[in-house]
Amino acid sequence: MQNKIVLSFTFLFFILVTIFSLPIPFFWDGTFFSEAALYFFENNSSNFIPSQQVDTGGFPLYSTYLALAWKVFNKSLFVSHLALLPFLIGIVIEYFKLAKRFLNPRALLFAMMLLIFEPTFITQSILMGYDLLMIYFFLLSLNALIKKTFHTKAPLAFFQKEGRGVSSIKIIFQHKIYTLALIFLCLSSVRGSILGVSLFILDVVLNYSSSKKIKTLLLSYAVPFTILLLWAFYHYYKTGWYLFSPLRENSHETTVSVTMMFRQLFFITWKIIDFGRITLWLFLISAALYFHKKQTNHQLKTILKVIFIPLLTLSLFMIPLANPIGHKYFITIFLCLNIGVCFLIQQLPAPKTQLIFILIFFLSLLSGNFWLYPEKYGNGWDSSLKVLPYFQLKNQMDEFIKTQKINPEQIGTQFPLIADKKFSHLSDTSFHYKNVWRGPISTYPYFLFSNVINSDIPNQIENTKNTWQLIKSIKSGEIYIHLYKEK
Repeated sequence: MQNKIVLSFTFLFFILVTIFSLPIPFFWDGTFFSEAALYFFENNSSNFIPSQQVDTGGFPLYSTYLALAWKVFNKSLFVSHLALLPFLIGIVIEYFKLAKRFLNPRALLFAMMLLIFEPTFITQSILMGYDLLMIYFFLLSLNALIKKTFHTKAPLAFFQKEGRGVSSIKIIFQHKIYTLALIFLCLSSVRGSILGVSLFILDVVLNYSSSKKIKTLLLSYAVPFTILLLWAFYHYYKTGWYLFSPLRENSHETTVSVTMMFRQLFFITWKIIDFGRITLWLFLISAALYFHKKQTNHQLKTILKVIFIPLLTLSLFMIPLANPIGHKYFITIFLCLNIGVCFLIQQLPAPKTQLIFILIFFLSLLSGNFWLYPEKYGNGWDSSLKVLPYFQLKNQMDEFIKTQKINPEQIGTQFPLIADKKFSHLSDTSFHYKNVWRGPISTYPYFLFSNVINSDIPNQIENTKNTWQLIKSIKSGEIYIHLYKEK
């Protein structure tokens, strides 16, 4: 009964989050995917290749899904938000299933609360993040992997409340579910494909001592790998390139020097402990070392593998590339981290001690929504709730510019303020400002700046602040937007 209440409450929470989010537009790189969806919607495109400026090289699962939702209902933010609600509910279900395998009812309640308090996941839920599809299919794949592992190794009581003597039909069914989930995971995004690789490694690690043949293990991956390979060849046939777009080959998709690799490693470390998660990681590592020395725990070993194998796999793929590291790249790790932390909390003998730790973690994650670094370091605006005032401020500034009859073509700015309302708000007409890419700002008589911009031209911006006329300034929470005019 308690589990049903907890699950129902979590469902209700995310339904309310979706209702609250209905007016919120696409944001950050979400506008690239909404642009691709609009391309499919308006052109009745059936070849799955979007326009080149928003083509990531991966299969456009998210954009295709949105375009279909708009075709069936209508093109609007309302429909877009509701279209992602089933995936949010699915994430809750699969997260609950995963947590239930390792946790007692008290710790399971803690884990569901941590899901609600996780800043990056909640923010992406509000922003219609394209990673929601990837998260769902990862958790679905992970649960199927663990279940088929248990069925294969039934004598090993790795997981709670599972039966013995599993029929061969159920084993075959679990293999098919895993293969299907893995296909959609790999098609969800390039990072989804990397997570698919991590699940293969996890499967090998969990089953290396099993008596089943390697050929049987590889069978689960033959179909997803083949489909991914066929997509890569098809995409090359249509566009002339595989994973690295010619439009981005000199920026984010280039390989970096050894020195820069260490810098990327630093940024990965920073992002995974940021927004209050440092307390969870410190507890996980210290408590895991303590309980491992005290006694061998197969469940603890399994949880640590579930956390660290995908983390290491993602990191190894990200470190050699120049692409900036984002918090949301590790959402799947954060969710598994929550479960690992709660598993270790339940090993603590005193209920009061358990409660103290979980309260510390709640407050730590909650505070993460208000962490603000100096502007030159960037603040992961698509990964914490401090971004919410931005949307009202941006609308206010847009209205001011319209009432002042300033031509938006004369206003320079940077990402994400350059987003066309045709793609962010799904409006029928285009409204956007000019992109000042690496400057010079002086190309335009007006410059629109906000601390939401992670700028690549800080010196030029500082000079603009000091020498140009500030004609409009608005602020809410930790966000401001300034409009400057050249003197």
